[in-house]
Amino acid sequence: MSEEKKGLLARTPLQSKKFLAAMIWNLLWLALIGYGINQQISASTLNAMVYSSGLVQCLYLGGQSAVDAFVRKSFNLKKQEDTVVSRPK
Repeated sequence: MSEEKKGLLARTPLQSKKFLAAMIWNLLWLALIGYGINQQISASTLNAMVYSSGLVQCLYLGGQSAVDAFVRKSFNLKKQEDTVVSRPK
């Protein structure tokens, strides 16, 4: 495996700016929900905050899964092309 591919596949989540942004976003949602509970806002507002937070997390995870599947498929196609081109005749 080339160094470039190793570098892309060996990244940890904390090295990803999108992951860090999503984690900060989730912490802010939790802080807002905690503030809402502390201030005793209505249950329907808290319910909306919880559903919004869950939706954001699901969309992030779904998007990351789709990107990971696309990248994995691209690597596999590139690998197949390399083996076809380098095959002796």
